[in-house]
Amino acid sequence: MLLPSLSDLRQALTGYHIINFLLSIAFPVLKSTFLCDYVFSLEHGDVCEIDPREREILMFLLVIIVWKGRKATNWMHYVSNIFLFSKVAGLFLFVRADVLPAIIYVLICLIVTVMFPEPLYDGPEQVTYFQGEQLFEELTKNRNTVWVIQFFTTWSPECKHVTPVFAKLSEKYTLPNLRFGKLDIGRWSKEGERFRVNSHPMSRQLPTICVFKDAKETSRRPLVNESRRAVPFVFSEENCVLAFDLQNLYKEQQSKKSAKQQSKKDE
Repeated sequence: MLLPSLSDLRQALTGYHIINFLLSIAFPVLKSTFLCDYVFSLEHGDVCEIDPREREILMFLLVIIVWKGRKATNWMHYVSNIFLFSKVAGLFLFVRADVLPAIIYVLICLIVTVMFPEPLYDGPEQVTYFQGEQLFEELTKNRNTVWVIQFFTTWSPECKHVTPVFAKLSEKYTLPNLRFGKLDIGRWSKEGERFRVNSHPMSRQLPTICVFKDAKETSRRPLVNESRRAVPFVFSEENCVLAFDLQNLYKEQQSKKSAKQQSKKDE
């Protein structure tokens, strides 16, 4: 994964990121500093330090974080994964050390989840949002336009993390005859069935991105194998450009646009 950009670092300066960072490091900090005596009820002979078993758990957490980093769409997605698994490990460690601090930790995590939800992407984009049968009608009516469509649901965390990637692609590759759109199949489930995208909460097809030429689907990710299982796909910007051949698609549509304009001039 590439190093985070300056804009990524600026996006991380929110209440959500700061508080979740503190919750992620809460156990090792409390257990290895002078605060340990005030937080944990130590038995006779115990000392305030991280024991070998706790070190093993923290090392396992580090391995999980590195592994999940390979499947993150961008740095914000990666940071969100770090917070999630760190808090799960923190809860287990608190329970193992002392039940009362564990209960307090859970309550704090629940309050933070409600009061400081993960920020939504609010940057620039050139995306058309379809409702109901609008997408099907648009594909049928305007066959000269190539559409890149993201099928999503509002409750899927994976869809939420793909949003900034899809927005950047729309900003970079949009043309009058190459456009980007989105359809909420959580709200319009029949359209999900029409385009063969499973919107079930346990579905591995969320999000799904498809390219349509002449009202026909030419490519999609994730692919669905013969056993009807989605093949995992990481929706990073680089992967999407390669999987959907956006560079060549952009040049092809740009050439068609120029040829059409030249034809009108000749006429």
